Amino acid sequence: MIISFFSLVEANIVLPLPKTFMFSPEDIALLKQAKAIILPPICKKYYYWFCKEIAPVFPSMDARFHFPGKAGSTFVFELAGVPYPPTKIFKGIEALKARMAKGEKLYPYPFVVKWQWGGGGAFVYLVENEKQLWEVLLRFKDYKKREPMFVMQPYVEHDQCDLRVVVIGSRFLTYWRCQEIKGEFRSNVSKGAKIYYHLDPELEQKAINLTKQICKKTGINLAAFDIIFSSHDKTPLFLEINYGFGVQGIGGYQQYKQILNEEVQKWVRHIISEGEEKCPK
Repeated sequence: MIISFFSLVEANIVLPLPKTFMFSPEDIALLKQAKAIILPPICKKYYYWFCKEIAPVFPSMDARFHFPGKAGSTFVFELAGVPYPPTKIFKGIEALKARMAKGEKLYPYPFVVKWQWGGGGAFVYLVENEKQLWEVLLRFKDYKKREPMFVMQPYVEHDQCDLRVVVIGSRFLTYWRCQEIKGEFRSNVSKGAKIYYHLDPELEQKAINLTKQICKKTGINLAAFDIIFSSHDKTPLFLEINYGFGVQGIGGYQQYKQILNEEVQKWVRHIISEGEEKCPK
């Protein structure tokens, strides 16, 4: 029996995640009969770890929970051995002040500052001087109760385009996001960027190969990776991992749903086949 708590994925039983902290006794009884469990890509970690103790779970969220947020993405890239921009991680404004007092230098202006959380280009800023830096950090201070951490990275010239590699099961889809609005350095569609396809197949394949390297190391099988290519030498640099992502660039909602169901079915067949091989005959 396959149980899905993700409304987009078909299964023998499709249920909503409970609104309370824990699954009901009836849900738990069903879960214990499951050969595989499907969860929405953004869910509470206690649901994920609980289900994973019972049966194989799609999608794999180990990396998401072990290495959360934008800072966590950096650790994933390092572990997988893929290139990413130089990165400084600060636990908060006071940590930054303490490190600067000890002589730590920041990147030359302009550089990029990102709050640990947020998607769609929100809470990502290009700072061009010290005054702007502290204005941005004071905005982050308002989010301190949730997470004071933020990261800094040098600004890399990249022709105002980034490449998104979307991983759905065993499938790797790519599209470019190019910003044409003057003065807007972010390449998010929500910030006005336009979507293009097949601008450079060679670079796209290079990015796919590196993304496969990450997925092999971490087990990630549902996520979107953002990559820029240096204007200087076309070096690919991974920026972040998005476990929840927009689907416009991969053909929209219905296309995403179709690919997702095909890939989940393929994953389930593999899980069942592995289980049969392990069973003594």
